[in-house]
Amino acid sequence: MVTGNDPVSIEQVITPAPVPLSTTRRSAPRRRALTSPGARRALAVALPITLAVVAVFVVLRPPAVDRPVAALAASPPAKPPGAGRPQRPPPYEALATAQAREQAEAALTDFLALQVRLEDERNAAAWGAAELDVAKAQALAGDALFKAEDYGAALIEYDAAVAALKALLAAGEARFEAALAAGAAALGALDAAAAGAAFEEAAEVYPNDAQVLAGHERAARVPQVKALLLEADRALLRADHDAALAALERVRAIEPDAPGLRARWAETAAGRAGAERRALLSAAFAALEAGDNAAAVRAFEKTLAAYPNDPAALAGAQQAEQALLLERLAALRAAAEEAMRGEDWAAAAGRYRQALDVDSALRFALTGRVEAERRLALTRAMARLNADPPLLSAPDEFAAAGELLARAEAVAESLPGARFSAQVAKLKAILAAAAKPVPLVLTSDGATEVVIQQVQALGVFARVELALRPGRYVIVGSQDGCRDVRKEIVLSAGMGPVDVRCVERI
Repeated sequence: MVTGNDPVSIEQVITPAPVPLSTTRRSAPRRRALTSPGARRALAVALPITLAVVAVFVVLRPPAVDRPVAALAASPPAKPPGAGRPQRPPPYEALATAQAREQAEAALTDFLALQVRLEDERNAAAWGAAELDVAKAQALAGDALFKAEDYGAALIEYDAAVAALKALLAAGEARFEAALAAGAAALGALDAAAAGAAFEEAAEVYPNDAQVLAGHERAARVPQVKALLLEADRALLRADHDAALAALERVRAIEPDAPGLRARWAETAAGRAGAERRALLSAAFAALEAGDNAAAVRAFEKTLAAYPNDPAALAGAQQAEQALLLERLAALRAAAEEAMRGEDWAAAAGRYRQALDVDSALRFALTGRVEAERRLALTRAMARLNADPPLLSAPDEFAAAGELLARAEAVAESLPGARFSAQVAKLKAILAAAAKPVPLVLTSDGATEVVIQQVQALGVFARVELALRPGRYVIVGSQDGCRDVRKEIVLSAGMGPVDVRCVERI
């Protein structure tokens, strides 16, 4: 404060009171308050603001005010420079000191932030207490220097404390990662105790980390997983693949990433598939060996449906199909030959044709079909003539019947058959009878033109006698002014006269 007795050259100086940023070990309650999470955050915000205000105040202080000369004359003698007030440092020195103080405060802020992370988030007191105490001691040393306004030395101590906390933080991260890796390795070895210990160590750094909690849970399931895997192994030794797969399925339900699960599953599934394949092939080859070719084909088809392109199944299926084909051909041949012996030529020809549909080059089917079809044709031709002998009255029919009889007699000698031979005998008798002419007497009115179709024209007559082969004849009479008359007769021995005349006028 400037009074009327002060010299005119004395400047008005405002010196800020030192701000206590830390305490000594003797001020334990206040130190704890400053290191609490809320105080640390408040300090980190307040310090820069306070320093800025102080720096502005120092740099922008008002200049000294000169007093009037009269006042100087009346005033007492001036005091020596610096007497009665603190010595103000030069501006550059003041600025350097302010910067050093600001840097020290920034380092302290970093230290406090790291301390919060280590103590509140990393639980460093449980695993790095000694290193944490050393870093705090360095920070306290920095506090003492800061209080003495030796900001450069304080900054050195604070930086050392910050570096110590960063090293401790990195060590904690490394400790955590190493513990997680050890836990995973122990789980892979199904070592529940080692896994639990590793995750406990990781929990010292991150107590509530999701990986740590999951690791503890998996370690607790290891005994059950080991028991189920052992159960699956024993079942596999007994070749009980279904029981092994059931145990592995339970493992997969509780621990999908259990070590050895995938390999065991693949081995068991392959073993069961191999057993099923062997059982299917065994049944198929047994049917083939027993001659049940149809069942063998079905069994091999079932095997190939489950195991496509299986070499054994393909070979067996080919063998079974070939055997089934031969069996079918043999059955067709037997049926055809049986039909031939039974003179069922149509059925025999059908069986031979079926065999040729399977293999068009089968010799027995080719010759058999020709023979059966030939006998069928002969039988049908003889049956026609034997059923209607009058057909033989026509010269061409009579000639064809003679050739038919010759062929039928030749065939009958190669493969005699009662019904076929009877047909041949009947046709022979009919031909013999047809070869002997019988008398035919025709009467007319002497005015009607008479013609025996396919035989000869007789002209007009009153009576005529002819000798013709027995059979069917058509006699036509015609006369001018009259409607034609047509008569069909069946000539046989002892037949009476036939009158042919036109009587209906037109």
